[in-house]
Amino acid sequence: MKRKELVAQLIRSARGLSPATSTTTYNVPNNSLNSKWDLLPSSRLINLPLPCFPLEQRHFGRFGRSGVKNSDGCASVSSPSDFHSHLCYKIRNAQERVVLASLYIGVGSGAAEDEFLDALQAASSRNLKKIQVILDANRAMRKVSLTKTSNSKKSEGSLNDKGNSGLFLFPVHDKRLSTILPSPLDEVAGVFHIKAYIIDDELILSGANLSEEYFSNRIDRYMSFVNGGGLVEFYVDLCDILSTYAIKYDGETVKDATSSSIFETKNEEDRKRTLEQSLKQLFYEGNNIIEHEYDRTVVAYAIPTFQVSNRFFRGRSLPFPSDQEATYSLIRTVVENDPSASIRLSSAYLNLTRNMLSALTTLGVPFILTAGLTSHGFAPKERVKASIPEAFLTLVKDAALPIRASDGKVLMYERPEWTFHAKGIWITSHCNTDGCSECDNKYNNTTRELISDPSSLVSTIIGSSNYGARSYDLDVESNCILIFSESSDKNDEVLRHDGASVRDLVAAEWNNLCKYCNELNHYDHDTNISNIQKVIVHFMKRFL
Repeated sequence: MKRKELVAQLIRSARGLSPATSTTTYNVPNNSLNSKWDLLPSSRLINLPLPCFPLEQRHFGRFGRSGVKNSDGCASVSSPSDFHSHLCYKIRNAQERVVLASLYIGVGSGAAEDEFLDALQAASSRNLKKIQVILDANRAMRKVSLTKTSNSKKSEGSLNDKGNSGLFLFPVHDKRLSTILPSPLDEVAGVFHIKAYIIDDELILSGANLSEEYFSNRIDRYMSFVNGGGLVEFYVDLCDILSTYAIKYDGETVKDATSSSIFETKNEEDRKRTLEQSLKQLFYEGNNIIEHEYDRTVVAYAIPTFQVSNRFFRGRSLPFPSDQEATYSLIRTVVENDPSASIRLSSAYLNLTRNMLSALTTLGVPFILTAGLTSHGFAPKERVKASIPEAFLTLVKDAALPIRASDGKVLMYERPEWTFHAKGIWITSHCNTDGCSECDNKYNNTTRELISDPSSLVSTIIGSSNYGARSYDLDVESNCILIFSESSDKNDEVLRHDGASVRDLVAAEWNNLCKYCNELNHYDHDTNISNIQKVIVHFMKRFL
């Protein structure tokens, strides 16, 4: 199949469109892990496709050393400090709006957090049209969170009350569950996990939260979109809709308040119905965007996704594909059209669902990257938390067996004094490309997980999801699927004389992460696993 045909197929499948009609019925034959098409969680009618935004090279922004070629000819990628510096600079100098959607904001416990909060204050002095911050309601009620410290006044003073400006707390589960579970256990049942940062006409999608470690030594991914193109405004509208459901925090809540006490007087069901209708309208309006599939200036097509548990809407499914469905449909289309394609998946907390594991092992060669014991987000901790990295290793070993059987690799990120939080998917295909294939590329067999030829990249996914049970069943998530056009091959060549193309950067993200990885070589489970670890593993399979 030619690359142009593959790109068209991928766009339609990720959006939820079949080749012949605008409605797609997903049929899953059974739940067998060995079934080739066991890629979707349910069978349902999709009558509203996801929007698609054609992006040119000018719609992709960069910050820090992103795009600068190293001595080895490879592109540099942005670091946590680059992310922090760029975010603070943009917020401090914002002209019209600052919109931040995140799990949480740090309390000013370090120099980087202080600088970030100071930037918010500086933005407020500029009398902007909008300063909007959306956080998870339960995480924001922790005693160590922004809403419960003296620094909350610093942030609250930055958020004016005009229109939909302010600090908004998004409750994922109902008041009843918040009453039963104390903090932070109430977060187990689901959190607001979207990470989208908009300043004026720039959107940064990432998996990073806004706290000291994410500004210094917690590795993540960052992608900047600028100069219109439709995607930036889509996320602005999405955040406006989410803020209408969330509760506006007034800063006057008593010190010992909980999320359940804050939300007990709110009409939850009415707010959910309004949210549901608003989301339908947003995705309907997004479909006015026309796919310029053969426009040579287009380098990639951006397809934003949204994920929320069916339980959130009392069992009602939204009429457009969820992030899970769009991801599986994309993978399924690659399988159908290029069985030799490869998928690379990175997850901070590896707990692959049966469907995702089935999808990965159906492709030619899968490569999985996750946190090692020393760079795990829960290490080092004491008591129960000390067992969490070991329990995750048990889950990693479970996933490694079928991955290895498919001639793939499981890689563990180990970097002293750094923690690993990067997540995403990279899909490579050699349909209608010249030169080397990844079966006989310039790397030897020990480094075949690297993307040696950036032009082989046909798609990447960036956003908040870890692709596990929690992301798909409990949390509120949003990713962006990027499908690279055939014309981006020619655009890549134009850029390579003085900088890196978008695909160069995306390939470099993966390759840079692999520099600090070791392959998992021991797959046998420890027969002496403690009882507490057994309990943790059982718990994690459902909730992490």
